[in-house]
This record gives sequence, C-alpha cells and structure tokens, in this order.
Amino acid sequence: MRELTESTDLLPDWPAVRARLAVDGYVYFRRLVPSADVATVRGLIATVLADCRWLAPGTDPGQLVASEHAVGEGEKGFHGMYTAVQMRQEVHEFAVSPPLLALAGGVLGEPVFCHPMHIFRISPPVSQATSTAAHQDYRLIQGSADTLTMWIPLADTPATAGGLRVLAGSHRLGVLPVRQHDGPGGQALDVADDDPRWRSTTFTAGDVLMFSSLTAHAAVANLSDRFRLSADFRYQAVTDPVAHRPDGFVPHYYPAVPHWRTLTRGWTSTRSVEVPAGLAEMERFDYHAPDVPTPPSRFVTASGASQA
Repeated sequence: MRELTESTDLLPDWPAVRARLAVDGYVYFRRLVPSADVATVRGLIATVLADCRWLAPGTDPGQLVASEHAVGEGEKGFHGMYTAVQMRQEVHEFAVSPPLLALAGGVLGEPVFCHPMHIFRISPPVSQATSTAAHQDYRLIQGSADTLTMWIPLADTPATAGGLRVLAGSHRLGVLPVRQHDGPGGQALDVADDDPRWRSTTFTAGDVLMFSSLTAHAAVANLSDRFRLSADFRYQAVTDPVAHRPDGFVPHYYPAVPHWRTLTRGWTSTRSVEVPAGLAEMERFDYHAPDVPTPPSRFVTASGASQA
C-alpha cells in the first residue's frame, strides 16, 4: 500500500490545501495536535478501560494491552464502557479545541461547527473485533457533501496496529453503491483490498487525516495485542445544510448510549455538544438505497489524477 501524501508543509496556505483535497480527496498532517491534548484524552479513555477490566492485569495502562474481557465495537458489553467515555466532558472538548476548529475553518474558508456526535474508536485486536469496512461518510452523515471528517490517532499506531486507509481520488466517483456489512457502520463498498489507490501510513498520536464525506476509507486490521485508539470528528460550514434529525444531533450509538441530558450531568459547560441556531435543513434519504444522487461539492475537480 502506498504512503499518504503529507500536507503539513502547505499550512497555512489554505488555497493549496483545498487544491490538494480537491484532487486527492484527503489531506494528511503529522503531529498537528499538541501532544499534551492528545495525552489527556488517551489517559481518560485508558482509565475507563482499566475500570472495565479491559486492560491486561499487571501491564502499564499507558501501553493499552487488551485483556480477554475486551469486546469489539457494538458487541455485548461494549456500550457500558463507551457510555463511561462519552460522559467525560474533556473528551468532547477535545473535538472543539482551537487547532482543530482553525484547521476546519481554514479549509472551508468560513465559520464552522463540529457535529456533536463525537466518535471514539476503541479497537481491540482483530481476534476480538470486526474492522470497519470500506465506506463513504456521506450516506451516513448526509446534509452537505462538504462535511469534513478528521481522523485523529490518540496513540502511536505501528503497522501491526493498523490505522486508517483512504482510496485516493474516490471522492470524484460520486456516491457509490453499498452492500450490507456486519461491522461498524453496517454497510460496505465493493473495493478490492489490493486496489492500488489505497493509501495509509504508520501514524503518530496527534496526526490528523482529513477527508471529504465522499472519500472511500476503511480501517486496517489491528493485528497487535493492544487497543488502537482514535477519534472521528465531523466539521462543516455553518452556511451549509444539515440532514433533518427529529431528535437533533444525538450522541454516538444513541439510544444504547444515553441522551445528552444524561451524559452531561455535572458538566461545567455543554458548548462542545451544541450546534449553532438557525441551521438550514434537508430531508434525509434511505442510506441503503442503491442509487443516491451525488451532491455538489467544492472539493471535487472535473479532471486531474490523484497526486497521492
């Protein structure tokens, strides 16, 4: 698999960053997030894992070695642990930290907000979990095609622990058909594992991989003996529409994870899970539908090959 193209040297040349995103469908920045901020979130999650006996006894919690009690995302016993993570104010405030909001605002070129459905991937070794299959976020998020995902490793991720891979240039293919899949997300694209367009790397805690909601991406299998920790945050311009949500922006895995009114008890501020007033709304569509119209996007070029 070929290496991701690094874009750290482009900052803060926003037109150049946008141009690369428009061609490749992703931009990748090494060590963008301050290490202290990442360490705080990683430590909070490690504490929850230790309390749930998901870390191997006698090991350093910072090493994140998985015990036999650990289960994969969405499986029996997962939601109790995940609720304990989602109840921590600090992990949500990480999503709206100045470096991340500045990056999203710079790329979109206007004021932005972060979707409150903050996702934390707590992935045990592959023998205890099903990896996230290849998919596009647009079917699940809907609303604006220019909603950007930031995938952030919360711990160093050697090759054995996998990481994330993106299909360079795939955002220019439009909304692709899907099939049902048993892992996280519930659906998958038919993309071969040996497709030469796949890109990944050995990630370091605090890296940021940003991509379009039309960019195909997938998890790489965790073949290590420890957890792979990462965060998925979504950002969009306040002038772009959101998909209509009868219950609003609920927490990830709601209702298996409680509503905000329960999660935020005792918090000193809920600003990290609030959205701007007056957002334009669109009707939601059936995300399993075989044919979904491709929405317009400012990050799709009419021509040009991937530069990754």
